[in-house]
Amino acid sequence: MDIFETILRWLFSLQMLFWGLNGFFHWVPIPPSSEKMDRFVQACIEVRFIMPTVKLLEIFLSICLLANIFVLPSLLLFGPVFFIITGLHVLWNPRPFVVLLTCSLPYILLLLLNSAKILTLVHI
Repeated sequence: MDIFETILRWLFSLQMLFWGLNGFFHWVPIPPSSEKMDRFVQACIEVRFIMPTVKLLEIFLSICLLANIFVLPSLLLFGPVFFIITGLHVLWNPRPFVVLLTCSLPYILLLLLNSAKILTLVHI
């Protein structure tokens, strides 16, 4: 199970590191989606605080997960980011399954695999 968790952590981290860096370097254009989702993303970009903060958080937390340091806090701090990403795609993306399978599923599996440690960390 340790190898499975490590593979999941690396796949998830590399993907989030790529998309975090893509927010600054724009290697891959984000494909258009529904009008509501595009307006929300554009508003986050225009504020000039929300999107850079989220992208920096994605980069920092991904590096922590790749380096195997602060794994549990990193997984917890990714929670709000993934709540928004998953919610946007479920509600407004006509084809949410690519994002849900490649992004949200590995994150949820990592949370489940570390749930006992996370519950101990937050003292529940």
